[in-house]
Amino acid sequence: MGRRRRAKLPQDPVEVTIDSLSPEGRGVGRIEGKTVFIHGALKGERVRFRYTKIQRRHDEGVVVDVLDPSPDRIEPKCAHFDICGGCSLQHLSEQAQIRDKQQILLDAMKHIGKVEPEVVLPPLEPDSHWGYRKKARLGVKNVPKKGRVLVGFREKGSAFIADIRRCEVLDSKIGSLLEALSDLIGELSIPDRIPQIEVAMGDDGCVLIFRILEELNEQDCAKLCDFGHRQGIIMAVQSGGPDTVAPLCGDDTLTLNYRLPDYDVEIQFQPTDFTQ
Repeated sequence: MGRRRRAKLPQDPVEVTIDSLSPEGRGVGRIEGKTVFIHGALKGERVRFRYTKIQRRHDEGVVVDVLDPSPDRIEPKCAHFDICGGCSLQHLSEQAQIRDKQQILLDAMKHIGKVEPEVVLPPLEPDSHWGYRKKARLGVKNVPKKGRVLVGFREKGSAFIADIRRCEVLDSKIGSLLEALSDLIGELSIPDRIPQIEVAMGDDGCVLIFRILEELNEQDCAKLCDFGHRQGIIMAVQSGGPDTVAPLCGDDTLTLNYRLPDYDVEIQFQPTDFTQ
């Protein structure tokens, strides 16, 4: 049995009205009854888009022009928003993001969980809509043609790492250090053997876990520890599965915590734990 031939992408942009937002923040429209997920489109908008992927059950695309913009559309704060896949709703106003995310949750409860709440309380809102992300997995790639190590999120719909210098949604302690981390890894003996950095932050501390495919030498460890001490960050390494995560420098502990003072609750967690 031969391989199924990949469907040819239409070359001309197509016009569509967006019916809703998908859970990951893409606009959802229909072309001749078939669902298409469109990066950069918002609910209620009429847009022109070009296809990026044709699949049996649904297609994917990216906005070319916004013909009738949503009243909730704003200018993204991040210069890399169109490329970087680290976030997907910077073009939607802050209040509308909260509203739409709440509706996505309610829809999931109804259609997947088969439950509906009798009362919906007002959503909790952060002090700031920027620098809120405290858990992340950053890709790392040494790219000699660019003359640097890339540290950041994957490009939208791609395995390539976006060439960014800072991140507006990561906690500023880390979001402002992407370029410094790039320089740091570029100085190590194994810049091609570090595929990712896991970020975990608590109320009083931050841990960076460097995934390593080869052992660090003594000079590498010294450089990493010096960077961590200067930035107030606990440095750790992971050479295999989750049980191989270990602090790199001295007597550092990896335990983090966050507090809910209104309820007199303090929760301790490890950097590999899922927190939200």
